[in-house]
Amino acid sequence: MVNALSAYTRGFLTQTNFSRTDEAGEKSAKLPEKSDHARGTVIKDTVEISAEARKLAQAEQAKNALRDAKVSYFEQFRPTREGFSSRNLALGIVDPSAQPFSQNRPFDEVAQAARENMDSKYQQMRESGEPYGTDNFEGKETYSLMGDLDRRALYAVASNEGGHFSKEEQQTAKDLMLGQQGMAMGLYNGPTRLDGVYTIPQATSNADHMQKYAAGIQYMDQVSTEEKATSVDWAQQRGRMQYNYERLSRDSGITPQNHNIYHPAANFIFGALESYFGFANDADIGSRKDLLNEPWFEGYRDRLGSVMAETRDLYGLNDL
Repeated sequence: MVNALSAYTRGFLTQTNFSRTDEAGEKSAKLPEKSDHARGTVIKDTVEISAEARKLAQAEQAKNALRDAKVSYFEQFRPTREGFSSRNLALGIVDPSAQPFSQNRPFDEVAQAARENMDSKYQQMRESGEPYGTDNFEGKETYSLMGDLDRRALYAVASNEGGHFSKEEQQTAKDLMLGQQGMAMGLYNGPTRLDGVYTIPQATSNADHMQKYAAGIQYMDQVSTEEKATSVDWAQQRGRMQYNYERLSRDSGITPQNHNIYHPAANFIFGALESYFGFANDADIGSRKDLLNEPWFEGYRDRLGSVMAETRDLYGLNDL
């Protein structure tokens, strides 16, 4: 992906001059002119932006340009019906902390907004003569339905916040979130016809797998407070990825980088994996029940409830 994206950042940086003028009806960058009528002279005040400030502005522009390029790149793997957008789903791959839809609103309001947005999409599809589900080739129906939702809003659907969402909608949101995580880790998730377009190579060595686990850890650490505080799936994935990363590092004779996090549930699950002497497979654990059924978690089952409560309390969400 790096090679595919490098061209987007060339020649982007620009320099901005901040001055204003006070001429009637015009806006520019010069400060107001001051007339000294007694002397018949004109005094002009100009503001010079420091080189350091310009560098910071240019760095921010470059950062935003690179992010936009990455979002555009991933958007192609989330095809939609004509007239629909999946840009926020693609943004959720690049920056799961971004909130263009949920906008830091209370979580119950995010869920209500997601419900209304999805209902409008259902209605739009019905009015087109092709109701939702008519043709889900390459996932176009689901990407169209939830394409406006950022990662936090997707979690509101997946967790059935407020009881607004059907089982099918919850599972769809979970699948989309898992696909976002996978793509962020360098694991292809998209239409088969675009598999060859995806530029991130598959893991073929311990070092490759370590890099992907590290990328997964970094990605998961950026998700919303609600997801980190209440999702058993988040906790087990975060604990498992750190466990796998450190195990592969030790097996390769490499000192693992420090990816520790202060998160009671993730650390609890990491500890359960560390103490297990058998093989802990990479099962799809999406609920508390799934985790409790894992053989490697047997000696830890009785404490899960209190650990999740401690986690919610840590994030100020113990009433959830």
